[in-house]
Amino acid sequence: MTADAVVVGAGLAGACAALVLSRDRDVVVVEAAHPAAGASGAAAGLANPFMGRKARPAWRHAEALAALAALTEEAGVPLPQTGIVRPARSPAQAETFRQQADAFAGLGWLAADAVGERFPLVAAPHGALWVADGASVDVAGFVRAALAMAESRGARVVTGRVTELRSRIAITDSGLLTARHVVAAVGDGFARLPSLATLPFHRVKGQTVTLARPASLPADHPAVAGAGYVVPGAQGVVAGATFEHTFATAAPDPARDAGLAATAAALVPALAEAAVLGRSAGVRLTVPASVSPGRLPLAGPLPGLDGVWVVGGLGAKGLMTAPLIASLLPDALAGRQPLPAELWPL
Repeated sequence: MTADAVVVGAGLAGACAALVLSRDRDVVVVEAAHPAAGASGAAAGLANPFMGRKARPAWRHAEALAALAALTEEAGVPLPQTGIVRPARSPAQAETFRQQADAFAGLGWLAADAVGERFPLVAAPHGALWVADGASVDVAGFVRAALAMAESRGARVVTGRVTELRSRIAITDSGLLTARHVVAAVGDGFARLPSLATLPFHRVKGQTVTLARPASLPADHPAVAGAGYVVPGAQGVVAGATFEHTFATAAPDPARDAGLAATAAALVPALAEAAVLGRSAGVRLTVPASVSPGRLPLAGPLPGLDGVWVVGGLGAKGLMTAPLIASLLPDALAGRQPLPAELWPL
């Protein structure tokens, strides 16, 4: 099978790449299992432009949010920007949040009484940072919609396990896929491919739990992010997440339910008695700070293999990086504008 571009992997990064490239290219997407089968299927879908304990802006956060909004709209799933409430965990963090709110548009500081008036279900004794541009997305649904849109333009999504990459070639268990460009967005499958196995990815297991949504908590209530996060939705409340650096299996562990539920109840006390409806887990790839001080993904041409590009290591920042990287791919593949150098610090 031949194509202009072969995308290996149908997770978030692969689906975004396929959606963008299918605008004017013949695209084949090859996936070993099914779309969003890995970490993308277990993600809570929180798009937070101000991350970490100090609420620092994410990489190119304004561009990233614009790219996310554009691609979700293109896929037919417009982005509901309901915002994110970030309760301060201490007076010191409250002061940091106040400073960030003064420094950046799209942020606001809410004292404890203001949180109580505006978001009475949220526990925030030290006040909270209001991230107006924050959003939550059904990642698996977005992946499926993006691929469906790509298919409507002529892209082909095929099932197969890629066993080796060569210059302009992806070798699968059922034959060869040849293309001008191969985009490897394989996620945790990287270690099975000799050409990718030495890339500096670190595996982190993340687990979420879905809780029954109490009647008092609206489905469109803003997400709440503190020591963990709470993302309300029509089908329940997703609470997470674990960051497990050592694990024997990628399968979800019921023993984690109680801890995740307790973290959720600490943020939104109305969840204290919520029943557990289910759990999901996936393995995210991150790039160590020793390689990328900004903990950015790796995205760029793979040295030694002509026409092969890598997009990986999105970690927990996929919604804030995958759409933007995908939007930059056409110019990069065409040689008009390289991807940002900080995405390939090797």
